Amino acid sequence: MNSSKNQPDKTLPVKKMQQDIDDLKDKLARSLADYSNLEKRVENQRQLISTLTVAAIVNQLLAVLDDFYLANNHLKDNGLKMALDKFVNVLKAQGVTEIIATGQVFDPQSMDCVDVKEGQQDIVVDTVKRGYLLNGQVIRPAQVIVGKEIKN
Repeated sequence: MNSSKNQPDKTLPVKKMQQDIDDLKDKLARSLADYSNLEKRVENQRQLISTLTVAAIVNQLLAVLDDFYLANNHLKDNGLKMALDKFVNVLKAQGVTEIIATGQVFDPQSMDCVDVKEGQQDIVVDTVKRGYLLNGQVIRPAQVIVGKEIKN
């Protein structure tokens, strides 16, 4: 006479294996999520490095552009003007745009005040050095002279 109390429970190994499977599935899901997050981080870092590299090169080119503008203002040469326009268009194609400052309200986010002169309060009277944006981000603030009402 066999009693069911004396026989071992055959469902215990199955339950243990199911628990092991569930644990492994959970570890796999976590590993896949970690890997996906790593891929996103690496891509963000790659884009940041690319942006910083472009910004560094563009900053060097802006110094050359400043010299072209100075030469063009003194020489008034049509050939130089054509080369200057082409150079500006190449920069624009790369996402570089000039910060228009003269006549605008002074914006400390995109402008550096280098002097103050009599004029309309907080309006840029003149631009000393052009400023530029790269894909909407300031890479070189405009150096400006800001107006200030002077009362006698």
